Amino acid sequence: MLRFIPLLFITACMSKQPNLTYADGSANRYEISTRELRYLPIKPEESSTGTYSGGQPAQVGLNEEQYNRLRSLFEMAIAQPDQQIPDRIKTSGLVVVGNKQANLKPGSALMLEIESALQNLLGR
Repeated sequence: MLRFIPLLFITACMSKQPNLTYADGSANRYEISTRELRYLPIKPEESSTGTYSGGQPAQVGLNEEQYNRLRSLFEMAIAQPDQQIPDRIKTSGLVVVGNKQANLKPGSALMLEIESALQNLLGR
């Protein structure tokens, strides 16, 4: 019986899906797990102007297909250097998949597609 426990542990670790994070050009964050999308807006006291607010926080449930679609977009963004810039600047997007990340060019096609997908899931 004990010899099966390490195998179960290894199998469980291997099947775990990575969490995804996106930060938009205003530093609002979107945290994505296999089961939910959380929108964490920037507050005025955190903004560079001291007045900008990203609005109200939000949280919605995700199904497997929705998570996989977002993960695919995020991985595509990380794999396409022509959509990226070396350093994070205002109006750029930040995509994180597990321990990999990429800064997206402001207004790049993938940045716009990711933001549109996130907004649609949030019902906006």
